[in-house]
Amino acid sequence: MYAFIQARMGSSRLPGKMAMLLPDGKTLLEAVIARLASHDVTPVLLTTKQPADDSLAQMAERHGISVFRGDEIHVLSRFTEAAAHFGIAENDFVLRICADNPYLSHYIIDQTLAACEIRPTMDYISFGYAGKPGIKHHTGIFVEAVKVAALQSLVPKNNPWYNEHVTIGLYENPNQYAIAILTIPEDWQPQFEQIRLTIDDQDDWNFCLSTYPQLAHLDFPAQRNLLLSEKSWVTLMENQINKYQK
Repeated sequence: MYAFIQARMGSSRLPGKMAMLLPDGKTLLEAVIARLASHDVTPVLLTTKQPADDSLAQMAERHGISVFRGDEIHVLSRFTEAAAHFGIAENDFVLRICADNPYLSHYIIDQTLAACEIRPTMDYISFGYAGKPGIKHHTGIFVEAVKVAALQSLVPKNNPWYNEHVTIGLYENPNQYAIAILTIPEDWQPQFEQIRLTIDDQDDWNFCLSTYPQLAHLDFPAQRNLLLSEKSWVTLMENQINKYQK
């Protein structure tokens, strides 16, 4: 299955974050690529045509990763055009990977791939919590599986919200699409919403730098257990969660 890694340098909250260096010398984008390396997927970098993203394209190519460059704002079209470019059938799934998540869960990736085999009639598959898909959580461990035909059906609507957020037009319309939100394991759930590992701004990045040596070799929920054992880390995550609470 193709895994489309969505990334660009022009982040409004933390410009250039994809090329920022982690303690092991990897960039944020490279950390995501490395996280996918042990799974049966074909990663593709989906970035923009902006000159600032030339360096990301070169970075991906150095790692043998194919690149597709599309519209900066109309991210949905970037996905559908990439699917056409690589000859992906309308009835096939692709994985959507947000590149500001260096701690993608190996368990989640494998179980999502398995769910696509078991539930091939779905339009959208994601693990989540309390009925909310993973992309709506700040945990930063999730991927999404989406049917190409379902994405194509959103394009004619030309809804700016759908165009920017790619999959939201699917899971917010469960009467129109076949949606499967799979519940995370029970032992992950206690205090799950206290964990924030996604990287939106400088404070998130600083937190990542301080915790990466301890967390990078772990998978969830071992990461959660370690984070919750350190009171100062709990406080830092709580501050960021409150900042972005909607």
